[in-house]
Amino acid sequence: MADITVVPASVRPLGQCLIRRFTCAEAMTPGQPVYLSANDSVSLADGSAVSTSFCIGVAVAGSAGAATIAVGEEVDVVLYGAVTGYSTNMAVNILLFVDDDAGIISTAVGTKDTQIGIGINASTMLVCPRIIDVS
Repeated sequence: MADITVVPASVRPLGQCLIRRFTCAEAMTPGQPVYLSANDSVSLADGSAVSTSFCIGVAVAGSAGAATIAVGEEVDVVLYGAVTGYSTNMAVNILLFVDDDAGIISTAVGTKDTQIGIGINASTMLVCPRIIDVS
């Protein structure tokens, strides 16, 4: 299992992405996977439990443009599309999953098999979440 390293200051969507704005239900940084935790609110996705593994996308920016997105702040989430700003362990055609640790993207399947995307190159992923197995 290898975790993907996020470089929050470098995270940004690359053209033609499907992006939606939510309220941040817990502190997070750009590049982390999120799930819907309440009406129009997102929290860090965690592959260890069914309720937190339903990843909908990746946080890319808060309203203040800071490296940390605070609780209650608006956050833009890429639901589908290319996002750059990753480093260690990212590669072409590698499948990426929600890790059992909240907010971590991994090359290995978590307890609840939730795919977050596919590596496009050494720093970019195509965000295309799908639930494979939550039994």
